[in-house]
Amino acid sequence: MSPPKQPILFLTSPEHGQSNVALAVAEEFLQRGEFEVHIASFKDLSARVQAINNKAEYDQVIHFHPIAGPSLAEIVPRTTPSISHRPGLAGILDACNIINISVLGWTPDEYILSYRSCLEILRDIRPVVVVADPLLHLGLDAARSVDSRIVILWPVPLKDVVATVQPRAAVLWKYPLTGSGYPYPLPWRLILANIYMVFCFAWIVRFGKPMRDLLGIRKKAGIRTAFPQMAPYCETYLHLSPSFREMDFPLYVPDNVISCGPIVRSFSSLIESDPALDSWLKEPTILICLGSHVQAPENDTIQMAMAIQAVMGEFPNMQVLWKLKYDWENSPTVKSILAPLVKTDKVRIFPWIQPEIISILEDGNIVAYVHHGGANSFFEACK
Repeated sequence: MSPPKQPILFLTSPEHGQSNVALAVAEEFLQRGEFEVHIASFKDLSARVQAINNKAEYDQVIHFHPIAGPSLAEIVPRTTPSISHRPGLAGILDACNIINISVLGWTPDEYILSYRSCLEILRDIRPVVVVADPLLHLGLDAARSVDSRIVILWPVPLKDVVATVQPRAAVLWKYPLTGSGYPYPLPWRLILANIYMVFCFAWIVRFGKPMRDLLGIRKKAGIRTAFPQMAPYCETYLHLSPSFREMDFPLYVPDNVISCGPIVRSFSSLIESDPALDSWLKEPTILICLGSHVQAPENDTIQMAMAIQAVMGEFPNMQVLWKLKYDWENSPTVKSILAPLVKTDKVRIFPWIQPEIISILEDGNIVAYVHHGGANSFFEACK
């Protein structure tokens, strides 16, 4: 009789942008069969884990453990009417406030509820290693509290992992602040503005009321480690990023940060998962996917619809496949633009595209991929 397999636990947020890398690596472990695989997340992820378990080729299953409390996907809509902000200096205060009330949007009671839920899961499973999503702060807090062996699995490029440890404080003057809209290399005329924005971000997020409240409740709960958002890189953990050095900024990268290249889930071919869509995609097609977190505002939808109309007028043989979270048929303005294009079947619009996006990209007829800048979308396109 073979000895029991040692458990490995993935702690991840359920949102696609965060969980895709965890699911990809968890499924790889499942295929190898060397460990007992566990995933802890909020209830939204359970269906995707079950879909993996339903595959016939695996001899074991992924054990799913629900984390109590609300996920970020539930918090953002109740706290943040819009995540849009102006670029540059004009938008820095709005950007910081968005971070404060969305990413730090758990109430103190909710944070501690979910933190203690993670603690209970960790003590029950006793994993040999915890593979943690760095944005699931409460999960990292729990893993650190029980001295787990931790690997940080990032869904983002290297710059977001190691920006704070660059020599000569390069985060201030060398690299444009995320969301600033500034180019790289930073021109001399924008360096002072970039430095100002970095300090604004650090000050407002660190000393804003949401962070003060959260740090206070962490202290009362006995959490003594640094809050993960304040110290994203930690020299004592192994960090894995789905980036290539060639696809990122020139950076100093510590030895405990590994560039793995794109981490994507196994997927069925498009002809297997959606034969009708595969058949339609025989002509040159523009794929538009602008993220899964937020409902598209009407004005943004109108602007995008007008852009599609212009492209179709210039290139009548082109097709457009658009994942749009917006009821465009009930908007007279949007419908007047899109309905004629949809009627020709040259434009197809879905609130959700069921096949994996990577299977559509690998189909061979996608001539342009318009996405929101999310890391998963970027890495899928690079692959």
